[in-house]
Amino acid sequence: MYELYSTKEKIYMLICGLIITLGIIYTTHIYFQARAINNEWHQTFTSPKEFWSSVPKWEWTPIFTEKEVKH
Repeated sequence: MYELYSTKEKIYMLICGLIITLGIIYTTHIYFQARAINNEWHQTFTSPKEFWSSVPKWEWTPIFTEKEVKH
């Protein structure tokens, strides 16, 4: 019987189909991952003022003393 596509063309279309399917799966995975991260962000969000008030204050500590700097 007459075949519309050769074996090489069928394999090529199979490979292309698998690549497209993997791309769709990966895009869906990234979408749902970003959605979960955004939901977590909205649940734990505080205002910047509240956030920075919870961060401990710190100061630079000198590495060299006055004696070491003078030659």
